[in-house]
Amino acid sequence: MGTGRVQGLTDEIRALPEPEREELAQAVLPLLLATAAGLGELDEALAQLSDAELDAVIDRARARRPELPDAAVAEIIAEALRAVRATRRP
Repeated sequence: MGTGRVQGLTDEIRALPEPEREELAQAVLPLLLATAAGLGELDEALAQLSDAELDAVIDRARARRPELPDAAVAEIIAEALRAVRATRRP
């Protein structure tokens, strides 16, 4: 996909009314975050958070899925980040 097409899609998304952008985000973000680029961006975003902000993210995740043990959550995140970091190495 060319840069021009990506920019065109970006412009179209920005022009959508907020409710439609929210709906689109719910449908598309899980797909995009599952890519190496998406996980890489997530890794970079998490690295920028303060400890308090990161704790808040973790608390929100725990509130949504309280039955998921912390060790399982940590392993899932760690494995995803290891995979992304491995693809970035020369």
